Amino acid sequence: MKMLLVLGSTFLGSALFQMPTAPPMKMGLWESTSTMKMGGMAMPQGMSMPNTTVKVRACMTPESYAKNLGAAQNQQDCTRSNEKWSAKGYSFDLACKRGNATGHAEITFDSPEAVHSVIHLSMNMGARSMDMDSTGESHFVSADCGNVSPDKPEVTR
Repeated sequence: MKMLLVLGSTFLGSALFQMPTAPPMKMGLWESTSTMKMGGMAMPQGMSMPNTTVKVRACMTPESYAKNLGAAQNQQDCTRSNEKWSAKGYSFDLACKRGNATGHAEITFDSPEAVHSVIHLSMNMGARSMDMDSTGESHFVSADCGNVSPDKPEVTR
């Protein structure tokens, strides 16, 4: 499960920061809520994998945007294809060597102050396979980031 969370976070970060050099959103404090649902694993009878919801506050600055853009472009483990940009969003397919994962992401910029995303990821690790579906909602909070550093997002779960 930890690997799925890391891969899902990398996947979402990659999607959010593989954008044109001019940010399509306001700079400042953003709050994001992501919910991940996992399935497909062989679980003992009576047990299920709970949904995981994570809430994060992050400070978006032009510098952090550019830094994250560069980091996402240098990912070596995953390959994006079928990338499609529009005035309102970005979608792509993804294939990653780690976890033998494939998936699809759609990110929609509802406005400069609101973004939502839908991500599906399938992993096949030998005899075990699993799916992860993630939905995310992000909204602009303030031009002032307060105590939240651009280098250290605040996870509030």
